[in-house]
Amino acid sequence: MSLQYFIDAYNVIRSNDAMSAGPLQAQRERLLRFIDEKRPCGNNEAIVVFDGKSGRDWNGWPGATRVIFSIERDADTEIKERVDAMSNRAAAVVVTNDRAIQKWVSGAGARVMSCADFLKAGTKAGRSAGSGKPDAATAAEINEQMKRIWKIN
Repeated sequence: MSLQYFIDAYNVIRSNDAMSAGPLQAQRERLLRFIDEKRPCGNNEAIVVFDGKSGRDWNGWPGATRVIFSIERDADTEIKERVDAMSNRAAAVVVTNDRAIQKWVSGAGARVMSCADFLKAGTKAGRSAGSGKPDAATAAEINEQMKRIWKIN
């Protein structure tokens, strides 16, 4: 069964000092890059829900992760409505530390994942099992970063 992850974006960002560092746009992009590159959702769909409007500095997200801004309501309401509309709520995983939404999600028959567990899942996903070495995709990204740093073509 394919799962659908709904991520309470600012809840995840504010749960971790590294994620919450810097300006708002950098925080958003850091979370989205983490999801696209580290794949804490595995091969499942990730929908990141931000509270409010996107703002002037938002140009969309080119990655695989879907991004939603709740605009006229809070992210919790947006997530609840999306989970509620699913034909199989057991296929939903909601990532949040917010106790009220965790309680609602559990009562609706969906799964809850804490922000810490979500972030841990991402740190495990980029490594080959047991080898301590990065997988091919992570190694390629490291190589590209080093080429940029050392200005090697």
